[in-house]
Amino acid sequence: MILMDLRDLRPPVEDGPWPPITHFPPMTQRPVDGAQSWSGLSYALIDGYRPLVMDVHVPLGVAHAPVVLWVHGGGWATGDRRHTPLQWGQQRMFERLLGAGLAVATPDYRLTAEAALPAPVHDLTAAVRYLRHYATQLRLDTDRIGVWGDSAGAHLVTLAGLAGSAGIRDPWLLGEAGVAGERTDVRAIVYWYGASDLTVLPDLQALLWPDADPDHRAELARRCSPVTYLRPDSPPLLVMHGDRDTMAPLDQAVRLKQAADAAGATCELVVVPGAEHVFLGAAIEPQWDHAIAFLTSQLT
Repeated sequence: MILMDLRDLRPPVEDGPWPPITHFPPMTQRPVDGAQSWSGLSYALIDGYRPLVMDVHVPLGVAHAPVVLWVHGGGWATGDRRHTPLQWGQQRMFERLLGAGLAVATPDYRLTAEAALPAPVHDLTAAVRYLRHYATQLRLDTDRIGVWGDSAGAHLVTLAGLAGSAGIRDPWLLGEAGVAGERTDVRAIVYWYGASDLTVLPDLQALLWPDADPDHRAELARRCSPVTYLRPDSPPLLVMHGDRDTMAPLDQAVRLKQAADAAGATCELVVVPGAEHVFLGAAIEPQWDHAIAFLTSQLT
C-alpha cells in the first residue's frame, strides 16, 4: 500500500457539508520546497498542558529572513499547525511565502476544550517571543515579523498582534508563557474572514465562555476583541473577507476597518466577490498573492 502524502490531503467531500473528521490516514510529509525546516519546536511548556509546538520554514540562502506567523483556523476548537484549509492543498501557500523570501512559522495553540480565551493569545505571543529569542539559530530578522491568520486564527493573531504592539502591555491578555523578556510587537497583520468585535456576537461568547455569567461574559468579549486595541500607531492591517461568507459575518471585517479608521490606524479592506468562507467560490491564488504582496511591502 502506498501511503498518502500530506500534499494529497483533500476534503472528505468536494461539495456540500462535511461529515465530522475524526482522524486522518497515515501520511508521509515531504519537505517544504525551498526551505530549511524545523518541525515541532517546543516554544512553550505550560504545566498541566501538552507542550506547545511550532514548525518554522526558512528560505534557503537567506541569512536574516523576515518571518510570517501563520495561525490556523478551526472555530477555536480544532486545527493543526501543519494544515491550511483542506480545499487549498497543503504546503502550497507556505511555498508561495518562501518564494517571496519570507520565512513562515506555524504554531499550534490551546483549543477551547483545553483552555478558554485569553489562553491561546498567551500562546501566540509566546510564539513571537520564541522567534525573537532564537532568531540567530533560525536565521530570522527580529525586527521584521508579520502575522497572518484565517477564521478563528485571524481573530487570535490580530488580537495578539494589536495588543502585543501597543505601548502599554496587558499582562492578562498577553500572558507570560514560554520565553520571557522578548518583545511581542509585529510589523504587519493580515486578517482573513475572522471575528473582530465579539461584543456583538452573543452565540460566540457563549461558545468561548460557557460558564461565565452575562456581565463577565460581556467584559471578556470586550477585552478579547481586536477592535479594542486599535491605535494610531497600530501595525498596518490587511483585512480580507468574502461577500458570501455564511460562517463569519462580513460585518466583522467592516467593523475592524471602521475601528481602524476611527483610531487613525492604517487598514486596507478587501471584499472578495462571490467568496464563501475560506474563499470558496473564488480562486485562492490571487488572495494569497494579495496578502503576500502586502506582507512583502511591510517586511522587506
